[in-house]
Amino acid sequence: MQVQESRRKLQATVAMKEAWEESRLTRSSRAQTEDNDGCCCDSSCCCCCCPTECRIFIKYIVCRSLGLFLYVMDIVTDITVSVADYRNGDITFAAINLGLVFTPGFLYVMFALTEMLSSNTGILACSKAVLWFLSFPILPLWPICRDLQKIYHGFLALFPSRRQEQLVHLNRPTRSYLLKFLEAFTEAAPQILLRLYKISLRRQELPFSKIETMEAVQVSFSLLTLSSKVISTYQKSVTTQQIIEGELEDNEKFTLPCCVQILAFLWWTSFLVARFEVMALFAGSLHGWLFLVIAVHVMLVFLFQTVASHKHGLRKVFIYLFTGFVFIFAYLEFNMKSRIKVATWFPYTVYTVLVFIENSIMLVVWFSSQKAYTSTLPEEEQALYATHRERLIFVHYGAFCCGLIMMIATFCCPERKQSAKDKEVTEEMRHMSVVAS
Repeated sequence: MQVQESRRKLQATVAMKEAWEESRLTRSSRAQTEDNDGCCCDSSCCCCCCPTECRIFIKYIVCRSLGLFLYVMDIVTDITVSVADYRNGDITFAAINLGLVFTPGFLYVMFALTEMLSSNTGILACSKAVLWFLSFPILPLWPICRDLQKIYHGFLALFPSRRQEQLVHLNRPTRSYLLKFLEAFTEAAPQILLRLYKISLRRQELPFSKIETMEAVQVSFSLLTLSSKVISTYQKSVTTQQIIEGELEDNEKFTLPCCVQILAFLWWTSFLVARFEVMALFAGSLHGWLFLVIAVHVMLVFLFQTVASHKHGLRKVFIYLFTGFVFIFAYLEFNMKSRIKVATWFPYTVYTVLVFIENSIMLVVWFSSQKAYTSTLPEEEQALYATHRERLIFVHYGAFCCGLIMMIATFCCPERKQSAKDKEVTEEMRHMSVVAS
């Protein structure tokens, strides 16, 4: 009996090993996952029953075109409002807006120079450094050319005879993703805050009561760019983590289900609306004191990362400071190798609580200053201003609560849980195959 029982267990183990090996080979034989350059959509978002041509069309043409449109419109609207500010005599705002358009390219050049100087010396390094500095004004065009190239190869991939060759071009990695990331957090995010601050200055007693159409369009495109970049960066970070931990092959990519991506997009859009609103209101009343709030936030994040990490150097210091700046707007997991092993939702909860406290403090200070500012006005006008303040407070907490609900729904989504369950089954099969071998 014991011999028969052992034989049945051995047969079951061998069957599980063969099934896991077959699934692993199937996953490895797929085309390498493309670097989406900030497009949060993927082929997994469409139905599995769709033919290959349909999935290629959605992933490489439709999603890429949407990402290109969003990127171009973000830059175009920023330049348009800069020109409008210049014509209206607001030279300072026009110069800052235009400078922010070229900030991502400048930061990318500085990043490239540090890598280049570490591997090249002498005349070669100097000549390359000069070329990099001369190229940064045109670097915003690089992601556009890259996306157009991807769309072109996507159309060619629709033909079966040329599909394999074109997929090689489509799945080739590119560094334009880094430039798009910098564009979202060092150009789009500051543009939103700067524009809302300028709008709040028009009528300080009634903030946001007078908004021009072009300004609303600019803020909308910048907000969409930032929200989509948060989601795509999260997927890339999880991919890196799972490859490090051996849960994914090197040519695979973690992708959120379509419904989870929609929930996450609503989550971050609502969260960012509340965040930018309260920061603009605070800056409109207390002006330079906003920089103190930003500095405190950056230092808190910097100290937390310094304590959590065991590696300290000049380059790490700059990375931690930049991470602290990014965390003003959203929480992203950058250093996946030193990530604290906690539940996925835990750091987002801590970050949400921190931002809620910051927002509430800024909102209370703004409300007190506005109330003191309008206390000398007639009672009828005071009632009007009080109603307007209450509406703005309702918008802030309404957007924040909406983002909180979407965050909970994102982490509790059945499709997300099913993906985690499938991963656990795969891990169990992998463990059984190792034991059998």
